[in-house]
Amino acid sequence: MTLEFEYEDFYAGIRAGTQIFHLKLSDEPDPSIAFVDRGEHFHLYFDTDDAAAAADALKRHGVRFVKDVHETPWGTREFAIKDDQGHTLYFGERRKGPS
Repeated sequence: MTLEFEYEDFYAGIRAGTQIFHLKLSDEPDPSIAFVDRGEHFHLYFDTDDAAAAADALKRHGVRFVKDVHETPWGTREFAIKDDQGHTLYFGERRKGPS
């Protein structure tokens, strides 16, 4: 991920591959964090070509994992992390089906 743009000290765009997502700083705690934690939901979901490699890179940087890399019944390989504000971020790789 790279910083695509920054506006003053409260708004930025982050590039993740071909996607750009916008983030806005808020001084108030995000009320959705508790809801997400209770219901095993997520704040953002990122597609990745290699979940294991992405997880290894994040682990090398000391990122806190909620769920390690695992296979899902719906055909993905996923893992989940918490950002430094408590938001839950999922990363998923679509598995190849039988030919």
